[in-house]
Amino acid sequence: MRFFLLLTILLILEGKVAHSQSSIINGIVTEERTNLPVLYVSIGIKNKPIGTVSDAVGRYSLTYNRTDIANSDSIIFSAVGYRSLKLSWADFLKTEKNVKLSESPQLLETVNIKAQPSQIKNYGRSRASLVFFPAMYKNIPKHSDEKGREQATILKIDQNVFLRKLSFGINRRGFKKIKLRMNIYSVKQGIPDQSILGKDVVFDIQGTTEIGMPRAETIDLLPYQIHIKGQKEIAVSLAVLDLEPLTADSTKPAFFIPSFPVPLKSSLFRIKGEAEWQKVSASYLLVALEVSSIKNGKNKETKKLEDSDTAIIQENTTLSSLMYGNNNGKRIKVNEGEIYYETYGKGSPLFLLHGNNEQINSFREQIGFLSKNFKVIALDTRGQGNSVNHKVSPYTYEQFAEDLSTVMDALSIKKASLLGWSDGGNTALIFALKHPEKVDKMVLMGANLFPGNEAIEEGVLRLFENRRDSLMKQTDPASQNQLRLTELVLKEPHINPSDLKSIATPVMVVAGESDVIKREHTMLIHSSIKNSKLEIIKGGDHYVPLKNPNVFNKMVLEFLSSGNGER
Repeated sequence: MRFFLLLTILLILEGKVAHSQSSIINGIVTEERTNLPVLYVSIGIKNKPIGTVSDAVGRYSLTYNRTDIANSDSIIFSAVGYRSLKLSWADFLKTEKNVKLSESPQLLETVNIKAQPSQIKNYGRSRASLVFFPAMYKNIPKHSDEKGREQATILKIDQNVFLRKLSFGINRRGFKKIKLRMNIYSVKQGIPDQSILGKDVVFDIQGTTEIGMPRAETIDLLPYQIHIKGQKEIAVSLAVLDLEPLTADSTKPAFFIPSFPVPLKSSLFRIKGEAEWQKVSASYLLVALEVSSIKNGKNKETKKLEDSDTAIIQENTTLSSLMYGNNNGKRIKVNEGEIYYETYGKGSPLFLLHGNNEQINSFREQIGFLSKNFKVIALDTRGQGNSVNHKVSPYTYEQFAEDLSTVMDALSIKKASLLGWSDGGNTALIFALKHPEKVDKMVLMGANLFPGNEAIEEGVLRLFENRRDSLMKQTDPASQNQLRLTELVLKEPHINPSDLKSIATPVMVVAGESDVIKREHTMLIHSSIKNSKLEIIKGGDHYVPLKNPNVFNKMVLEFLSSGNGER
């Protein structure tokens, strides 16, 4: 089901031409007085997404395209506790690349909070019931890496606080280990301005292959003795200093902190340490501070409780649709696994079966609409979304069909209609062949009877083959799960067209005019099912349910509500 996404990513990768004039500058940053290395120095071209970060022994390697930097541009070396060094690019090219920084005498004062009355407060948020990952976070410069990527959130605070804890949401599945720096900036015209930290707050986070919502990580700030005074608002940022990714895919992984999509709220990011800050609208970055707010006799309570996720989502219909798939669903145990499902509406039961490497949220444009007329039960297929798979054997549509049968039995549903999209359509067909008594009606969107280029467009198959070859080199559980899903597309299903003649239930066969499933193959499915209706959606592709939901939903509702078949 991620045909379109994979197609876009890999075509871009394959289409790149390596003709750019790239260069590399290597050097080391040391302290002027002691000649000791300065760790994790931010190095960047002013207002451009070009730069890097020095490593744990002060060494750096700056890769750039010669045509992207003018002689008049400035390169800046900056580190917490040191005076920034700014050079014109032309001068830098002429000089020794081993740079020296001098210590900054301006440090934040420390404070003994035990001697002063204080109140513990929290600013920001580190958890949410719904998260999103803006696409621009994934863009990195050519010939570059993740080092220097920085995200920030602006928090209104009391004017005399002592920092206790930093908390932030994090999706750990794309890397093995990451080194981060927390920074705090003053704010000018809604943008982070000058760093007000005098101490370097650097820490490591370990990755994991666990599946699910991003978990919150908490960092103890008490040892740093950070006192902030006289600021009405601050920008708290997290910057990537080093990253060890899980090279589980042919696409390059990107690290970023997720957001909660709140209207009228913005977060900020920059690709490199000296690039311009960019705003991301409707984004509440999952970063929070716990502080001791020090009373001075005139301090008034300024803490404002944030609206709950539920209240925000209920007030915004766009957000409501995004909640599908993480909306307090239930689980049913199946053979060596668990199936997560969510139920909406009342009426005749209708199961929604998503495609390869997708989840319940794929039907976000259908659930609300169809639940007005049916009891909609949306499933996460085994090993996808919030469902769990404990098997190590290859995935099969027969297994998915048996999972569906187990779920129906557990819910005491004797008969239901099925809406299957892509892989979900394949599962629905096999289910109808094995359990015809349990099927009322079926809608098949972009299904196929067998693998290979007789059914699927050749370009899409090549993309999956490339993905398979990349994943075969990985041994971690998440990569192995992705490999099984990829091989499912390349090796399954194996449905004999002549067997479809036994299907007596009403079936609507749907495909986009430019579907990744070949037109003649969709026609084969239609002609093999005697009681079927064919709909080819003009101008549509494999993603019609998301791209043209009005047409698709109306078509599905009319078919399922018609008098043909048992209701």
